[in-house]
Amino acid sequence: MPRFVDAAARRREIVEAVKRIVAADGLARVSLREVAAEAGLVVGSVRHYFDTAEELRVHALEAVADDVAGRVEAEADLVAQLCQLLPLDEARAVDLCVLTAFRLAARTDAALLPVADAAHARVAAVVGRSVRAALPDVEPHELVAEAERLLATVEGLALHALVHGRWLDADLCLAVVVAQAATLGRVPIS
Repeated sequence: MPRFVDAAARRREIVEAVKRIVAADGLARVSLREVAAEAGLVVGSVRHYFDTAEELRVHALEAVADDVAGRVEAEADLVAQLCQLLPLDEARAVDLCVLTAFRLAARTDAALLPVADAAHARVAAVVGRSVRAALPDVEPHELVAEAERLLATVEGLALHALVHGRWLDADLCLAVVVAQAATLGRVPIS
């Protein structure tokens, strides 16, 4: 009798395997064969869900970006939103490492670019709404500049923390985010 496989759960298993590979070795090792081995599946099982490695990479980026954006959207406070973009625990560290690798690859991979752009726009919209709430009279161009300034600072901090996590710990990351949020509306935007 054929066994029932929950397609959504199997896709999630495959994405988790992609994440482990990218976090350990980078995107270059993401192939249907490598992902199947990492997930403990045969290649045919992975091919059942993804015809090509490109399709698998796009889906993995969508899944990780959705997880990160969902965590940002779940927070009501600007500082808490920004902290979801920092590697303050193992789960966020892995997701941000993987998301960063995919976003960098999107510079030269046309299939990844629209997904990376949409992921950024989704997070920027949440941060923009929080900036608008903190600065209700800010001009639209200043709103965008403030949100992008905060995002660029936090994304740079996240990369720095991923590389130098032994001394750039959660407390220091949080202190930087709080200091940046405190400058809202005080940095001249021209």
